[in-house]
Amino acid sequence: MAEDSLGWLLEPYAVDCVTFARGIDPGELVARLGARPGGPVRLATVAQALDALAAPGVGGVARVGRAAGWSFAVEYGAAVGPTPDGLAAVSRGGVEAVNFLLTPGHPPSVFRHYEDGRHICSFGIGAETHRLGSDPDLLVPALTERAVLPVPRRLDGARRERAHRLTLLAVQDHFGLRLPRHDVMEGRLPLHFVRER
Repeated sequence: MAEDSLGWLLEPYAVDCVTFARGIDPGELVARLGARPGGPVRLATVAQALDALAAPGVGGVARVGRAAGWSFAVEYGAAVGPTPDGLAAVSRGGVEAVNFLLTPGHPPSVFRHYEDGRHICSFGIGAETHRLGSDPDLLVPALTERAVLPVPRRLDGARRERAHRLTLLAVQDHFGLRLPRHDVMEGRLPLHFVRER
């Protein structure tokens, strides 16, 4: 699997929440998630982002970047990206937004797509037959092409994990998303404070 393929997001606790936006730069994305404009920005590793959460009054931070024409924000702590208000704000003004909330301990993880402030499509990863939004079937062709749909009768163990990975790849292919694992997990990315307590 390519290093920038989204499949690595399913590694337990690698990333809890990532929001992609097409049509705005990373600074605007993080501002729409709640970061104060003009605040100090520093490059930070994952460990430094997690350490920042321990500071008094900090509820959430995000590290941001750009890949394949999409801005992305990886959030730590109280994430704004997966909330309806958060995605509506990110996607206003004709912007496309995609969010993954990854919850391996409490499945299903969830995919959401908003555009121009509207909820277009969402579903649980592993629960693709239960789709919501104004165009809930948007990804049915991509999911069918990857053989995620129709859902096989029994999926357990390795087959379930493979199906979940195929769902992420279907979303990736449909939107043209990429997320370089090395940059996110080992690199230093701009860090912003997005939620205060």
